[in-house]
Amino acid sequence: MGFQRPCLECGQLTRLGSRCEKHQAIVDAKVNARKAQRTLYDADHKKQAKIIKEFATHCWLCGEAFTDRSEIQADHVIAGVKGSVLMPAHARCNAARGNKPFEHMY
Repeated sequence: MGFQRPCLECGQLTRLGSRCEKHQAIVDAKVNARKAQRTLYDADHKKQAKIIKEFATHCWLCGEAFTDRSEIQADHVIAGVKGSVLMPAHARCNAARGNKPFEHMY
């Protein structure tokens, strides 16, 4: 059966390993999210994003022109979907949008 150990997060005794069932599920979810993000931002995405940022003139979310000081990001039109069309966006607009559909923004 093995010895019980305290969970690294809450101290509750567990036989599962280093964390109790609740905290192990949180760690597993974070690992899975990182794996999904790696597949979303692969080498093809990076090439497309570089081209988008190089030729961008306006943010597709707010419509404002980019300035020399603008931080430009390549934003997925369909948030979180690999292969979705990329459009240029201000970093602040992209962060504000998150994973919400565009129609819920404005």
